[in-house]
Amino acid sequence: MEIVNCPKCGKIFTRILNPVCSSCVKDEEKVFEKLKEYITENQECTLSELSENTGVGPRKILRYIREGRLEISKGMRGEIRCEVCSQPINQGRFCSSCMIKINQNISDMFSNYPDKFKEDTKMHISSSAKK
Repeated sequence: MEIVNCPKCGKIFTRILNPVCSSCVKDEEKVFEKLKEYITENQECTLSELSENTGVGPRKILRYIREGRLEISKGMRGEIRCEVCSQPINQGRFCSSCMIKINQNISDMFSNYPDKFKEDTKMHISSSAKK
């Protein structure tokens, strides 16, 4: 926990998980719900139509899609692309085939370290942390 100023509104708050204060989190949720409702009612909308009709910037909309919180409407198909292979995707950052490859690479990486990442490996406190 640390006491910081909210980067959006400047209010002082205790940061635990969210990078913004609770008021700004509530505002973000209202924006998200507005987008979700508009997409539900207008399934053929494009990114620019969604932005214009909700007052939410395209970058914020894309951030929600990349986070996997929003899935694109039928009208936005092809606007969002996998960051690895550039195939069209509906949400997130990667297509399913690239996600499989990434997960396999991570698994391979951990399997190449026989003793370091095993479940029976114990944790130790460094001598500098004991002071």
